[in-house]
Amino acid sequence: MCTVIEESDVSTVNLSLELERAVIQHRLDKDGEIYVHEGAWFPFWIRIRKATGILIFTTHTEFCRATSVTQRLEFCNEINRKFILLTASTDEKKLRLDYTLLFCDGMTRETFIRSCRIFSDNINRAMAELDPDNDIALPPGQSDPEGEIDDPS
Repeated sequence: MCTVIEESDVSTVNLSLELERAVIQHRLDKDGEIYVHEGAWFPFWIRIRKATGILIFTTHTEFCRATSVTQRLEFCNEINRKFILLTASTDEKKLRLDYTLLFCDGMTRETFIRSCRIFSDNINRAMAELDPDNDIALPPGQSDPEGEIDDPS
């Protein structure tokens, strides 16, 4: 049986409770976001946009400094082409990954939890398939050492 989370009940506190029920590690940030950091998952934030009835799953990591702008854009395009539930973009030094989940008229608990799992899993699969040696993008939380060439063309 599916459990419905009514649109009016979508809040950081209630979504946090759903994550706890599913035994998914996370924390509530002061800015009203949920930071999900479960084990081997690619960590991400969940933002609620009540006015538009959407949840935004978002994360980022740094590109290797030795990669060119063209390599970064091609990497984003490959992710967008091959992996569902992911939108990849770049803002010079970072790879940004997003997914939007509608909750207008409510959503099931199962859809929310499954979306969290699939979002992170697809990022891990994209990185493993397209950049297994981290030559393009760094693992979450890592930075290139100082002194290397920044953004060669």
